[in-house]
Amino acid sequence: MKVRDLLPQRRSTPTKNPTVDWSKHKDDLKVDFHHHCAYCGSYDGFRHTYFEVDHFIPKDFLKKIGSTIGLCQYDNLVYSCKFCNNNKSSLWPSQIESVFNLNNEGFVDPCNIEYDTHLKRTKDGGIMWNTPLGKWKATVAFKFDERANAIKLLWELNQRRKLVMAFANEMKKRDKDSPEYAGLMNHAGKISFEYVLLHNELMDYYNNL
Repeated sequence: MKVRDLLPQRRSTPTKNPTVDWSKHKDDLKVDFHHHCAYCGSYDGFRHTYFEVDHFIPKDFLKKIGSTIGLCQYDNLVYSCKFCNNNKSSLWPSQIESVFNLNNEGFVDPCNIEYDTHLKRTKDGGIMWNTPLGKWKATVAFKFDERANAIKLLWELNQRRKLVMAFANEMKKRDKDSPEYAGLMNHAGKISFEYVLLHNELMDYYNNL
């Protein structure tokens, strides 16, 4: 399975044009990245974390080399959970603006379809690698291995969220007094119960960090 369900695509013309505060692009990025972290695929609707605007090519590196890429330039911005953003930080192994990765260290723009060739989602929701570059990203840049429990719980939660929404959409098509409606409601209730238990487990995990 892919780490992200959908490939994010940045719009060519964002709705705002900030010159200093790149966080003003957050609403557009949230939509363009389908409300999921570009790197680990976690959904932004849970209380587990705050989502941020990441600079794909790190802003500290851009400042250091005097790059012409502006800090508010939309095509260098990424919708990221704070854990991926904080772990990635100012890493840029090649130290060359135009070279995203070198000698199996570095990054692939998450809007590039190539991103999905280096990493994969395991059956239990974890993130593993397909390539040496993927291993570097998973164990050094984003520390998916150290965050494995949280990543799996977030994936399980999101699967149940999507199932409940699917049941809700089907229920809208049925008569509320029909057996089909009652059956869908029963299934949705069971999944919602599992969701609550998983959510509590996730909160306990974060509270004990």
